[in-house]
Amino acid sequence: MEKNDSRPSLYGSLRSGTSRIAAFIAKYRLVTWLVVIILCLWIFLPVVWAVLASFKTPIEIYRVPLRMLPENFSLRAYGVVLNSTNFWRFAGNSLYLTLVSTFLTLFISIWAAYGFARMKFPFHHFLLMLVLVPRLIPRISLVVPLYRLVVQMGLLNTYTALIISYTVTSLPFAVWILSNVFQSIPREVEESALIDGARLGTILWKIMIPMSVSGLLTVVIFTVRETWNEFPFVLSFTTSAAIRTLPYQLFLLRDSLGIEDWPVINAFALLTALPILVVYFIFSKRITAGIVSGSVK
Repeated sequence: MEKNDSRPSLYGSLRSGTSRIAAFIAKYRLVTWLVVIILCLWIFLPVVWAVLASFKTPIEIYRVPLRMLPENFSLRAYGVVLNSTNFWRFAGNSLYLTLVSTFLTLFISIWAAYGFARMKFPFHHFLLMLVLVPRLIPRISLVVPLYRLVVQMGLLNTYTALIISYTVTSLPFAVWILSNVFQSIPREVEESALIDGARLGTILWKIMIPMSVSGLLTVVIFTVRETWNEFPFVLSFTTSAAIRTLPYQLFLLRDSLGIEDWPVINAFALLTALPILVVYFIFSKRITAGIVSGSVK
């Protein structure tokens, strides 16, 4: 009888414990979702406001009380930006610098990463870690020494100074990602190619690179993003309007307009960010796969 009497209390305690755990999990999920919602609102509300403000008139921006939606959707701001005399010149400069810097970064990082992934030499791991040190240094702290170097080499107001700066600052991340991607590829694939008489260049360009598409796309997207949005170097190494990029012109836009025309400023900013957003959304799955494969050996 004592055994039978103890069972209900045992089952009751188990049910009580289970309900408490379920309540804790439910409460934890609720808190998690609340945090996620708050962060999403914190991130996306300014973007939504910028998009809607670009369709407003300058008078609506300063109207009190503030309204999110424009009274009459107007494309005036986009017309001002797209019809400005130098907008397409600045966009062409940004595109040229991005394409050349990305190509050089990818080409150099492939050879360097393959060397770290497949060749054993003294201080191999230490040197690979040393490659990442420049990423720990704020880019703005590099402006002064690089500026003096650029002036001494006579490269002020040239595309060459910007291309070299962009490539050098993008290489550490590219080498780190690709070296881990190459390490994840089985050596047996290369050994089979060597037995068949393939040379190192053939193995690299016809075997390793096709098997590392996700990692390569990750490097390309991150290099394009950093180069397209770069501001401190172009601000410091150029004084000529002919070499300005879109971020530089966005910085000067408030002064060049004479007044704070926020619809035009928002339209310019959105058109500047649009290419990167489109590319990222198209290749988002590839980027995630490349980061995962490049971060785990």
